[in-house]
Amino acid sequence: MSEAKRGMGALRVLQFVVALVFSIYSVSSLMPLFMRAILRRVNVVEGISIVGYVLVAFLSICTIARMIYALDRRAGRVRNRIGWFE
Repeated sequence: MSEAKRGMGALRVLQFVVALVFSIYSVSSLMPLFMRAILRRVNVVEGISIVGYVLVAFLSICTIARMIYALDRRAGRVRNRIGWFE
């Protein structure tokens, strides 16, 4: 295995770990914010925080899904391709 492929593999593992940590942190931070929003009015700072956490969670979960899709496609387990994951 060449050094370039090894480096790309390590970069992908690092990307997966970072996306996983970001998604776990953003989802766990969203739960108390949602409870506060349900029980009382939301101020501007909490509203911006909710939007930011939802955006980070969405992007990191999409990154993880795309990485899993790419692995399954390389292994030949994908029959119906998803255009926006290509």
